[in-house]
Amino acid sequence: MKPRPIRPNVYHEIKRCGVYQGDWKYILIPTAAAYILPFVFGWWIYYIPLGVPLGAVTFVFTLASFTFLRASKPKGWLFHRLDAASDGWSKYRRPVADEYESEGWVKGDRAL
Repeated sequence: MKPRPIRPNVYHEIKRCGVYQGDWKYILIPTAAAYILPFVFGWWIYYIPLGVPLGAVTFVFTLASFTFLRASKPKGWLFHRLDAASDGWSKYRRPVADEYESEGWVKGDRAL
């Protein structure tokens, strides 16, 4: 049989415009909100709807920030950060060493 050519990086994410495909939802949703909301509320500067420059500035800012985050942080950093913030696990954390209450059967530190 003739060996077929294979792509070695088949499981790696694809970059489009310098941003990985999993990050586009974090870029396009704020951009769409910044573009649509000024039209909904009727915000204009003279004859220019505020959504046009605000949408463009939001897109450029989020694109630049995600390019920076991907270069400086590990994969999935933002997703895990948002997930941890929404979970609220801090109230379920285990006590730190000085927060333990000493039980009646536990003796203080003394030499034996």
